Amino acid sequence: MMYGTINGLNNEMLLYIIIAMAVLILLAYVIAVVLVVRINNMKKTYKQMMTGSNSVDLEKMLMEHIDKVEKVMEENAEIEADNRHIHNVLKTVIQKVGIVRFSAFKDVGGDLSYAVALLDETNTGIILSSIFSRSSSNTYLKPIDRGNSTYKLSDEEQEALNKAMMCH
Repeated sequence: MMYGTINGLNNEMLLYIIIAMAVLILLAYVIAVVLVVRINNMKKTYKQMMTGSNSVDLEKMLMEHIDKVEKVMEENAEIEADNRHIHNVLKTVIQKVGIVRFSAFKDVGGDLSYAVALLDETNTGIILSSIFSRSSSNTYLKPIDRGNSTYKLSDEEQEALNKAMMCH
């Protein structure tokens, strides 16, 4: 029998085993403390969420939320439909304007005559012309369909049309 050994292990080896076990126990204790803190935080959050609520209240709250979401979705659909309608209407409003002022007669100065082209997105609209002389003033209106008129356009009217079509 050898002196200073326990079942064949010497004291030094036994000391290392005890230290290793102490470190493992300490590590397990730290992990347990961290887990307890996390569980307590989760319990606190859960209690805050459930305060004043029972399963019936939660179900009612969820159903009310679903109703609100459905109403918002319906309102969004209506808004989108309105936006599409407005977008379609805006295509047909006057968006392009071309103006040419000129002197129709040599004896009348000041460029008092004019041609104004008023067009929508598709270059459809009208040309409004006014011819001013010393003794009279005449106004003419000619329809424009996609940049063309079935009526003969004067040079000034054509210039006003070209200016308007260059807009945008």
